[in-house]
Amino acid sequence: MDKYFICLANSYKRGGRCIAGVEITVSQDDHWEIVRNKDGSPHWIRPIDQHTEFGEILEGEARHISLLSVVKLSDVLPCPHDSHSEDVNYMQMTTICMISGNHEVLDLFTDNIHSEIFYTTELAISPEVYAMGNYSLMMIHPENVSFQVDPTKNRARYRMLFSYHGVNYDLSITDPVFYERVTLQPDIITSLSDIYLTLSIGLVYEGRHHKLIAGILIPSNKNNHHPFEIIHQGRLQEKNVRPFTKKEISNCKKAFVVPSQEGLSLCIRNKDGGEHFILLDDGITIEPWERINLKKALIVTYIDSMGKEIKRLRTVVPTKSSIFKKILKFFTN
Repeated sequence: MDKYFICLANSYKRGGRCIAGVEITVSQDDHWEIVRNKDGSPHWIRPIDQHTEFGEILEGEARHISLLSVVKLSDVLPCPHDSHSEDVNYMQMTTICMISGNHEVLDLFTDNIHSEIFYTTELAISPEVYAMGNYSLMMIHPENVSFQVDPTKNRARYRMLFSYHGVNYDLSITDPVFYERVTLQPDIITSLSDIYLTLSIGLVYEGRHHKLIAGILIPSNKNNHHPFEIIHQGRLQEKNVRPFTKKEISNCKKAFVVPSQEGLSLCIRNKDGGEHFILLDDGITIEPWERINLKKALIVTYIDSMGKEIKRLRTVVPTKSSIFKKILKFFTN
């Protein structure tokens, strides 16, 4: 069975990422509606990778999934574990579109059932409490927000202090987008007050399951779309097209096609050890793991409906070895 959810968390998790969101249904006229539990609370989904040690989603699959993306999971199979009742296995994860996140929308995701955060007012829960629980994800609209650097960490990590139903909390932040914002705009933390938080219970650490801030969402004041209308990323405006530069080509050790959550991507592995990914443009027909000659490829830059630049690979020509493999496959079948 396929399912859709709105991504409300893309956080650090044991060397990878934890992706989570609220399940939705999408109508034929591109409007969405939240799936709710019997008690009226939003029904959450947390995709689990069956091939990683802790179920974490690999960076290459998770890095392109933005908060408020509408994500499609194929062949979903529930795999609940104690409080992590939202966990599901899946075959493929694909980002298909976006929604607009103003107050009216974000309020729909908030938890109106639990007056305490994950069973107690403490910062962490015991394995016994975790084993008896039935939820590990919630969104809240906190009050009295402030930030401080976590003194227990070797590198700069922040904690957030806030109030929820009259109780003060002090939780660690695991949202990578937040840290990117702070790096670019260090003063932004002084202006973050009207925000929404996606909270999660982490895996056991030092004998306890700690409560974490897995996503920080800032409500939009501008909304040119119907609040419950999805915004297709497929509606793209072409900005420019260019070939790979000589520097990009000379620095490339290997370029090959790999599966990703949005379809197929080109993985460019550099001689300096780094690597990055570019989605294949629409209409490109090429199989995973085929090598690509960058001299015969183009990069096209699009602007999506949110004003964000998206780069894709166009006019790819398989290498001679790839063509030979196709010919060999034809004659051996």
